[in-house]
Amino acid sequence: MAVKKQVTEISLNELAAEDAFQSWGYAYLKVTKGESAMRVKVRIRSVPQEVIDEIRKKAPKPPAHTVMLDPSSEEGRRLGVTTRQKATVPNFSDAKYQEELEAHNLLFTQKVVGMGVDETLSLRDGSAAVHPEQKYKALQEKGLSGSHMVELSQSILKLTDWSEQEREDFFESP
Repeated sequence: MAVKKQVTEISLNELAAEDAFQSWGYAYLKVTKGESAMRVKVRIRSVPQEVIDEIRKKAPKPPAHTVMLDPSSEEGRRLGVTTRQKATVPNFSDAKYQEELEAHNLLFTQKVVGMGVDETLSLRDGSAAVHPEQKYKALQEKGLSGSHMVELSQSILKLTDWSEQEREDFFESP
């Protein structure tokens, strides 16, 4: 059973201007060593929505081709087509599109993790990891896997996104 989070209500004017909508929390990563499992706690913070939107805008588009849909065909019936008509169909299995999408998803994860991990990190050479790219590299040097990075990214995005249960609990009368 999920633990219900305490919700505090304040007016907009009570928020400090410099960090009014900066969310923070912790992500937990599973690390297995032999028969033992460790839970690694990582402090995270929200990434500005405009940064997320800008990266998402750059997502590749699948190539598309035009087809003729006939109401008597299997596809036409499934789509509820009543007259012969043209349709543009995206090809999500195109190899070039798949490569571009994979590169975009990696860049998205790198940006979100680099900006959202709120820890003091050092690179292998001893220098401080200050910029998002350096933070991501420092995490890689610590041995975090691609799965760990995706998990961190998802946790960072969840700081400000609603689950259905959270939305219900949040707006429930006190």
